[in-house]
Amino acid sequence: MDFFKRYGAIGPSQQQSPSETIQRLADRVETSTLLEDKKAAVLSLKGLSREYRKETGEAALLPLLKLLKEDNDDQNLLKAILETLITLCTRDSPRGETPNVGAATSDVASQFSQTILDDSDDVISTLLELLGDADFYVRYNTVQLLGTLHLHSGEELQKRVLVSPMGVGRLVDLLSDQRDIIRNEGIQLLIAMTETNADIQKIVAFENAFDRLLGIVDEEGGVRGNIVVQDCLQLLHNLLNYNVSNQNFFRETSGVQRLPNLLITDPSQTAAGRNGLPDADVDDEIEWTVQHARNMLVVLDVIRMLIQPGNTNTVSNQTAMQQCGTIPPLLQLALAYEAPSSVRSQALYAIGDIIRSHEANQNLFQRILITTAPEGDVESDAKPIPEPAIVIVIRLAVGKRPQGVAENEYYIVRAAAAHLVQAYVGGNPDAQLALAATLTPPGDAGSASEPDTHQAAGSLIVSVLLDWRETGGEDVWRVWYASMLLSTILRDHTECKEQALKITIGDVTKGEEPFPLLNELMSQARQAAQSECDARLSLAIFTLVCVWLVDFPRGVSTLLDESSNVAFLVEQINGSSGVNALVQGAAAFLFGLVYQFDLEPETPMSRENLYPILSKRVGADQLLIRVQRLRDSKEFQYAVGLASGTHSNAYGGIPIEVYFDNVFTDVFKKHYEGFRVAVRLGPSEVMANPNYAYLQGGMAGYAGSVGSNSVPGTPSLAGAASISRAASPAATLATLTSAPGATSVYGAYPTEPMVAQSEFDALNDKLVDQSSQIEALKHELEAAKSGSKIDSSETSEQLAQERELRARAEAESASYAAEINVLRQELSNMQTQSLEAALADDSTGAVKFTELEGQLSELKIKSEQDSSNWNTLRDELQKKLANAEKQVVKAAAAGRNTNKKKEQQQATVIESLKSDLKAKDDEISKLNLLIEELNKKVKAADSVEELKEKIAGLEKEQEDLLVYLADQDQQSKEYRDMLRKHGEDIPLSDDDDE
Repeated sequence: MDFFKRYGAIGPSQQQSPSETIQRLADRVETSTLLEDKKAAVLSLKGLSREYRKETGEAALLPLLKLLKEDNDDQNLLKAILETLITLCTRDSPRGETPNVGAATSDVASQFSQTILDDSDDVISTLLELLGDADFYVRYNTVQLLGTLHLHSGEELQKRVLVSPMGVGRLVDLLSDQRDIIRNEGIQLLIAMTETNADIQKIVAFENAFDRLLGIVDEEGGVRGNIVVQDCLQLLHNLLNYNVSNQNFFRETSGVQRLPNLLITDPSQTAAGRNGLPDADVDDEIEWTVQHARNMLVVLDVIRMLIQPGNTNTVSNQTAMQQCGTIPPLLQLALAYEAPSSVRSQALYAIGDIIRSHEANQNLFQRILITTAPEGDVESDAKPIPEPAIVIVIRLAVGKRPQGVAENEYYIVRAAAAHLVQAYVGGNPDAQLALAATLTPPGDAGSASEPDTHQAAGSLIVSVLLDWRETGGEDVWRVWYASMLLSTILRDHTECKEQALKITIGDVTKGEEPFPLLNELMSQARQAAQSECDARLSLAIFTLVCVWLVDFPRGVSTLLDESSNVAFLVEQINGSSGVNALVQGAAAFLFGLVYQFDLEPETPMSRENLYPILSKRVGADQLLIRVQRLRDSKEFQYAVGLASGTHSNAYGGIPIEVYFDNVFTDVFKKHYEGFRVAVRLGPSEVMANPNYAYLQGGMAGYAGSVGSNSVPGTPSLAGAASISRAASPAATLATLTSAPGATSVYGAYPTEPMVAQSEFDALNDKLVDQSSQIEALKHELEAAKSGSKIDSSETSEQLAQERELRARAEAESASYAAEINVLRQELSNMQTQSLEAALADDSTGAVKFTELEGQLSELKIKSEQDSSNWNTLRDELQKKLANAEKQVVKAAAAGRNTNKKKEQQQATVIESLKSDLKAKDDEISKLNLLIEELNKKVKAADSVEELKEKIAGLEKEQEDLLVYLADQDQQSKEYRDMLRKHGEDIPLSDDDDE
């Protein structure tokens, strides 16, 4: 109570409550004229704010803000005000309060922070000005207060900083402060403000932040530095993330050239010898601390971010990284045994991203040689043996796991190495052929049981696939990734498949019979199934053989040389117990591919021989059900959703869902629809089926495929258009409308028939009734052969009328078809012109024009479908007329005449058919009206010119805005000169003259 008596004004005998004391101090802050009185009151409020935060904020917050803006010349006073504001806005529970009360004070802190941000006199501008103060405590507390406010209302604070002329510049200047504490606090504040705000990212980048951040990293010891290095690299990551302009600026200011220096660590980490195993005589191995690993991971993340697939700057950044020598230090890092597995895997992923789809970088990587330690005594004088980098990487993917490294930890290194191999081979058929040339039997160059043997890349892969039993299947992922890499080499490359088909197992000199590698793999799959190993072993071999045999009849013929292969596949498909569902699905898909591509003239087992096995022993329905279950499995769906070669997050362990690689899933999606058609066709119908060719398009619209708006098996309009050149209009329309919502090159538009479904059903019912009547008439005519003779003259006259009616209908139909063809050609020309115009316009015009183009395409599809419906109905009616005509002729030939009742029934039927034809003529008239409406829509394309005029107006407004910005920059420069004349310390900017 002595504390409150000291500030009392009533008398020493009376006590004041804390609220009264705080209110008196707040009044003193607001009304006192002497600076010392204000300072004493602020210091007192500072002490009370720790325990009575709510009371202090409610009574003194506004007076403190007013004092901060008016009397900011005294450093001690500013320090006390800022510390008091920090205490009021901090979310931490005040000392001596319970957790529940602390939760309440958190809301109070947010309320006080919002009051500061909502201040009408813009106290944020005052705080930004105080960042230029030379006093340590003023500057430090100002940064802390801004950071505290950002925790409560980050977006609001960012808006206030952006509207301040020198706001962001003041924040960036904190990076140059010689006092480490202030600099570090400034880095933390910039990290928070640049995480999602692209405008602040751009301004910070153009304030020379890249050079300053990399300079701080160098000062702190590079990636081996402390947490400050991690903060600088994180800020660098924020500035580049999803910001194309900043990435361009970073590359143009030689920022990419400085990245390799961040990757170089101690030379002793190059323990690439002995397949990545460390040298036992190396005593000076670098020690990787947790902080060192974190710093390196951020650097690698920055590199990968600059070369993400699909970005417009990816190719330029890939070229810049290759020119500045980023790949060698990354390889050195990836092959460092003592480095954490997460760092090694990220380095391998980064190399793969650099060379992916970049021919020059792929060629450079192909020429890199790595010198590894020779086999035998390390003290021998044997020269080191240089090996291609791709061989070392493949050894990482399929080689033995080093001792002392956990399987789940080394798995991420295998996954990253496989990703690098796929990036090297992807889009590079020469690399595929070069690797295929190294495929040799394991007996020629050692075996997988000898990891120190310098094997060729292909020989190493084959060894792992064939010798997995020697290691007891201890690491199934070796076989799994070996299968994936061999599939990558063989995929869509007939010469590579031919080269692999030449490999035989067995030494002829020892009396062993040569056995093709393909059949040896099937034998390995059989042994894996019998030994009840991990299902991934069987799946790895089955999926590899599937990729091998697709579009490769010679391989199918080789597989059928061994008759037990077919029996084994049938056994796996028909197994009811003890067989994994995924293995059954893969075996079913393989068997279907064997039947589909069994096209060799001299095949050991033709399709005629396979078809009874497919249809009776297996059953086409059961085969498709097995494959459908495979496609719908969560394991397959997981593999479809993965990126190329990515089977790990590079930071965690082994995903339990990994059973299939991306090579197999891509092949499966591509050939699934053709597979479904082929297995249902007879031996001689596979290639004769007219739908077979374009059904090879695969699982369009399936999860993970490009077109998400189409349905499985639906060809695009572009593909269908190419077919329609040789097909009839009706066949073309059938192709275009093979499924509802068929996808076109311009988008997905629903196709709805012009004739209502109810009307179509009614016409069908009428045709059925007419067919029944004609059938009844036939029987009656047969029964009446012994009756009177039909009047031949009357019958001839009726037939003549029917022929005339049919001729007129055919002529009108031909005329209508010609009009449709002319209109289709006009629409095609208009689409070509419209597409060129849309590409020339900006995004706004393109969107509007695409909508107009979509309407035209929709109307075109509707008209073509209606034409097809009319042709179909007309053909059916003509068939019925022809049947009726035949019956009349037969009756006349019999020389018998029915009674008048039968003649009237026949006349009624004919009149009914005439009325139906007349109804169809009316539909033709309606369709002509539709053509006129379609022509009006075509004329609407002239609105493109109006869009161009609007775009020109927008460009003029943009030019005016640029002029306005230039005027603002000049005005800002004049204000800075005026402030300097009044004695303000304004640092020079890039816009100021020297």
